[in-house]
Amino acid sequence: MNCRLFTLMAAAIPVTVLSQPKFSQPHGLFDEGQTLTVAIATDGTAEVRYTTDGSVPTMKSTVYTTPLTLNKTTILRAAEVHADTITMPVATASYIFMESVLSQPNNPEGYPAQWGRYSQIAGIATADYEMDPEMTGDATLRTKIKEGLRQLPILSIVSDKDNFFSHENDSDRGGIYIFTGPPVGDNTGHGWTRPASVEMFCPTPDNADSGEGSTYHQSVGIDFTEGCGVRLHGGHGRLAEKNPKHSFRLVFKEKYGAKTLKYPLFGNDEPQKFDQLVLRCHFGNAWQHWNEGNRQRAQYTRDVWARRLQHRMGRTSVNALYVNLFLNGMYWGLYNIAERVDDQYGKDHLGGKKSDIDVIKIEEDGGNHIEASEGDLAAWQLMVQTASDVGNNEAGIAAYHRLQGMDADGNDDDGTETLLDIPAFIDYMLINQYGGNTDWDHHNWYAIRRKGADSQGFRFLCWDSEVILENVRE
Repeated sequence: MNCRLFTLMAAAIPVTVLSQPKFSQPHGLFDEGQTLTVAIATDGTAEVRYTTDGSVPTMKSTVYTTPLTLNKTTILRAAEVHADTITMPVATASYIFMESVLSQPNNPEGYPAQWGRYSQIAGIATADYEMDPEMTGDATLRTKIKEGLRQLPILSIVSDKDNFFSHENDSDRGGIYIFTGPPVGDNTGHGWTRPASVEMFCPTPDNADSGEGSTYHQSVGIDFTEGCGVRLHGGHGRLAEKNPKHSFRLVFKEKYGAKTLKYPLFGNDEPQKFDQLVLRCHFGNAWQHWNEGNRQRAQYTRDVWARRLQHRMGRTSVNALYVNLFLNGMYWGLYNIAERVDDQYGKDHLGGKKSDIDVIKIEEDGGNHIEASEGDLAAWQLMVQTASDVGNNEAGIAAYHRLQGMDADGNDDDGTETLLDIPAFIDYMLINQYGGNTDWDHHNWYAIRRKGADSQGFRFLCWDSEVILENVRE
């Protein structure tokens, strides 16, 4: 299934929900040209219209008549037409060609030469699309780039290019990569979500991500296509002057495609339903960072290392996988795709219902402040107050027992909710203190709990742990 045709609906073009066209060749990474046909499951009275620029087909799009020959990266979107009616859903497939990636220019047709305005300094960000020729022109590095493109899953986001790069300052039509909605300065664009299609597949399943879960991915590979909403994600990484590459969030709702993504993305033993997923671009300790010292430490391993260590310690953690991201067929860089910490995440990892979940975090918009992104702050505030009482000579022991859902004497109390999972909290602190995390704890954390008698108390999750393992003395 793919995204709804909002553009068509807004233009009052009739839309009917029927079957989608079928492509003879699935999406993939290719070294040689491909010929494909498009089939429709009708009585022959329909026609197919298609696009190759990421946009949704309309009645003005090209009519499919003969097999298509592909020799370069092509984003194919096709829809059936019955009696001047565009049918639903639209079929989408990304055909990525290795040579197209290696020769990716800085002036792709139809894309702007400038991105968004800077927020804290004067100026506008210069667009950066190309694969650096000093890298791709080196025979040794060229070979390694090819190897790298085959060693990780490919994630392709497809949408009308104006949804990303339109300079029209409009909440419905503005480009989310132009109006990034940063937490400081002009936050125009914050929360803007655009319809898209997302695909994920392994170009060479046997060489998929070698981290945890790799056995699963090596045996069956990754392969799905789904409609979704796409928006920017993060805090200061949205600032054009700080980071030319931004993080994304994929939002699954019925108006974009499926109500939820149902896929064992992180393996059969992990959650298999997702309302949202985060695509992290590696803001700190990354090659594109504005600070030279930060760039020199670029390894792209720290954040996922912290999450996986928390998992190996037997604690609730956030799953993540490395992917090569493509945006409308353009290589966009090394990202990791991670679970979004929301009520669906809490239900899957802690049990209960979505309404049972509290998620607490630092919100950077409008200045750092604690908020409940799911549930409420009542239990959090009680936990903080109770924890502060632990140091009180008069009430310290009773407060310590209260954190663990016990009575003042340390006996189990079925009528008292556990406020803090203390063993898990100890391990969480060990990870961050061992790693010397200097970009924490004033932000970059989540705390999550399940309400009710079966509550385990708040559990803290490693998140955005990119500024660790920098100095042996920290």
